[in-house]
Amino acid sequence: MNELAKRYGEADALLAYRACAEAIGELETLAAGLGDVDFERQKSLYYASNEEDVALLKEELALRQKHGFDADWLESKAVLAEYGFVAPGAILTQLAAAIDPYRMAYQLFSRVVERGGEVYDRTQMKTMTPDEQGVTLTLVNGAKLRCQYVVMAAGYESQAWLPELVAVNRSSYALITDPLPPEALGKLRHTMVWESARPYLYMRTTRDGRLLVGGDDDDEDIPKRRDARVEKKAEGLARKIEALWPKLDINPTFSWGGTFAETDDGLPFFGPHEAHGPRVHFAMAYGGNGISYSMIGAKLLLSLIEGKQHPLAALFSFQRLTR
Repeated sequence: MNELAKRYGEADALLAYRACAEAIGELETLAAGLGDVDFERQKSLYYASNEEDVALLKEELALRQKHGFDADWLESKAVLAEYGFVAPGAILTQLAAAIDPYRMAYQLFSRVVERGGEVYDRTQMKTMTPDEQGVTLTLVNGAKLRCQYVVMAAGYESQAWLPELVAVNRSSYALITDPLPPEALGKLRHTMVWESARPYLYMRTTRDGRLLVGGDDDDEDIPKRRDARVEKKAEGLARKIEALWPKLDINPTFSWGGTFAETDDGLPFFGPHEAHGPRVHFAMAYGGNGISYSMIGAKLLLSLIEGKQHPLAALFSFQRLTR
């Protein structure tokens, strides 16, 4: 929040953070209606990777507390006593959540079909031609589609439809363990953990007690090169976890890598771009808060299409590139 406040002002930073906080409750409601998505409320522990980062984290904490966010500072002794690893200090936030994004996406697609919509995979668009009444899409197989609006939600590949890059592609790596006993996980069972170093180490548990660990991001975005690094990256992530918890034996059951897009300011882009006009909207939930941003973006884009105002429309638009 502090970095956003320095860049765009405290009012805009607060608006974005409060929207993310509200999105967690909205995701919980949506998950309850969908079912089988492994949604779970958790806490979030953001720890200082070194002594030099303590002051920055305390500034961040002070700003969050100033605006009523439920967060506390844990000194080094408290981090060790409660979470079992050594760190100079950490911010403990009460509001966070975990979800299975694959199951969530599958359930949402299922609802689209149940309501009469159609879902097609392995379908590639060749051209997109907007006009005053709508948009004509031509597929690579020659088929044409006509619609009133298009929402481009294709992850980092969405940038191929923009005249300029608005984010940088990076790759992240992850591993997941076999289920671990509750006594081995302790408070990690209900706490998401990440660090202040960049690239950062992050981890959370799954409902069946597995430890999901990720990080060691790099600038590689060619799939074959990225995938060739997965095993070595997973070994490195396992060593980092074992350095924090020497008694925790990490055996990567599965490991993988994926490419993601990262904006300069960590904020998403939602809405139209002047290159395509008002009937083509982009949903670019880039950054570390992608699921929360997506919840915000769904409401924001609906408001724009219905001709209504949304408080975050300007901040999350392409217009901020000129600010």
